[in-house]
Amino acid sequence: MIRLLAAASLAACLAGCQTVGSPTVPASLLTCADAPAWRRGGTQRDVAGFIADLRDAHADCRDRLGAVRGLVGTRP
Repeated sequence: MIRLLAAASLAACLAGCQTVGSPTVPASLLTCADAPAWRRGGTQRDVAGFIADLRDAHADCRDRLGAVRGLVGTRP
């Protein structure tokens, strides 16, 4: 009787457990925007545009990495 009760208790405990699989990460989150190419001989306006484009590429990658972290449940 005790074995039956123990087995029933174990079965009830295990029924509440779920197997956690690996999260599926969308392919769109696995690549980042390319860094801009620098062209020699530019003006100050060109340099400012390059820096803005570089910042945007970094933000794109940071945001995608943050989304992946959210999917897999990790902290930075």
